[in-house]
Amino acid sequence: MPGLGVADMARAIDFYEGKLGFRVTFRNGAVFAIVGRDGIEISLGLDRAGTTDSRGACYFKLEGIDVLHGEFLAHGVAMTHPLRTESYGMREFMINDPDGNTLNFGEAVGNQDPAGG
Repeated sequence: MPGLGVADMARAIDFYEGKLGFRVTFRNGAVFAIVGRDGIEISLGLDRAGTTDSRGACYFKLEGIDVLHGEFLAHGVAMTHPLRTESYGMREFMINDPDGNTLNFGEAVGNQDPAGG
């Protein structure tokens, strides 16, 4: 499971639940939480220094990218990379959480070259 650092656990949980539709599946006070939805889980750990100098990134390969994208837009989530089909056979978009962690969501479409060429 990917793990991301957060500066404010309450703010992070509000974002993941309120904007992205995740639910807390485990919590250890204000220092650690696991959020999940649709079989995806992410651990959130408090950066005790109150900074997120080491921002994280996750890539989630899934089915139903257009529906998920629409859901996020309806909840006011800003896109840092718009939904589009890339030349390498993935339809994807990216967002940042309030701590600057990048979440990339993608769905395989068409033919893909596993060697990337």
